[in-house]
Amino acid sequence: MNTVYLKRFKMSKKAVFIGPAYPYRGGIAAFNENLATVFQKNGWDCKIFTFMQQYPNILFPGKDQMAPGEDKPDLSIERAIYSMNPLNWLKISKQIIKEEPDIIITQYWMPFMAPAFGTILRGIKKGLPEAKCITIVHNFKPHESRIGDKQLNKFIANRTDMMVSLSPSDKEDILSSLPNMHTISLFHPIYDHYGKAVDKKEAMAKLDLDPAFKHLLFFGLVRQYKGLDVLIDALPLIKSTTPFKVIIAGEFYQDESKYRKQIEELGLEDKILIRNEYIPNEEVPYYFCGSDVVVLPYKTATQSGVVPIAIHFGKPVIVTNVGSLNSLLKKHQIGLVSEPDKESLAQSLNSYLNNETQFNNDFSEIRQELSWQSFFDNFIKELDIQ
Repeated sequence: MNTVYLKRFKMSKKAVFIGPAYPYRGGIAAFNENLATVFQKNGWDCKIFTFMQQYPNILFPGKDQMAPGEDKPDLSIERAIYSMNPLNWLKISKQIIKEEPDIIITQYWMPFMAPAFGTILRGIKKGLPEAKCITIVHNFKPHESRIGDKQLNKFIANRTDMMVSLSPSDKEDILSSLPNMHTISLFHPIYDHYGKAVDKKEAMAKLDLDPAFKHLLFFGLVRQYKGLDVLIDALPLIKSTTPFKVIIAGEFYQDESKYRKQIEELGLEDKILIRNEYIPNEEVPYYFCGSDVVVLPYKTATQSGVVPIAIHFGKPVIVTNVGSLNSLLKKHQIGLVSEPDKESLAQSLNSYLNNETQFNNDFSEIRQELSWQSFFDNFIKELDIQ
């Protein structure tokens, strides 16, 4: 029986995923693994091709690219891609062609990855012209733009059959640069791989938090566009008599001393708790469950993985009016929206601390709407795959 006949009648569809995954850390890796997992649960044969080297150490702003101590997900993951080795890219194309996938799903978040991913996809399209190459776009316009970004975005776009954005604003960015690109907009599913919520008292005891205070959580990597400086500047403007503290939990990708100086100059040392390091998966529930509200004072954004984590743990969110961060909050009444400046943010924080806004405490509907199964169903429907 020839190969073509066997492929036509194989028992299950096969999907190959390209991008970060275990043992790499971060939101894109979590997204890639969760997506492969839901495909696998729906009967697909899945394999992830991740990096042997994601970034050269000299280009990586953090302390470590890996997630030490975290458990490997129940997925077939092969470390094989070198982000800066063109000969490796050709080799990866050939390896993926041998897998004979029906679809290839690539995670894309920065132009630096376009040469590697675009070259791999070009080779796949030559060897498997019937396979569908899909690129999921986490960010199309990089947070810190550089010369050549537009050309690199076009390079990978020209080698993919469809781009999937995770927010309407990202779709607009794609089409403004590539008006003829086949693009659909879905949503960022909820990160539920962190496990169940823990009791608030237990979480506060774990983090040594004082129950006499409300705790505002700023979570994730600290980068310029995330507006931590705006949040710090807003704190002296808060007029509420409710005692509060701010928890900053995440690794600084900028000089921490800049923020320490800002905090000292404003006399806020007793109001801010800082943990400058990557927060491992098993500790994430404590930070969200021990806090009262999650604050995203972003200056620019399209979407964020922090909001889906907050939804998973049933926490209200305060976001700035940038990108598509606010649409879900308004629809489901689970948060407040401010402008990305200190005065407006302080007003929202005042409103929260003074209990001036009633939030919806039932997160069941939004959890269903943003589930991985819902994402999978919509994704497959758009691809018209049976």
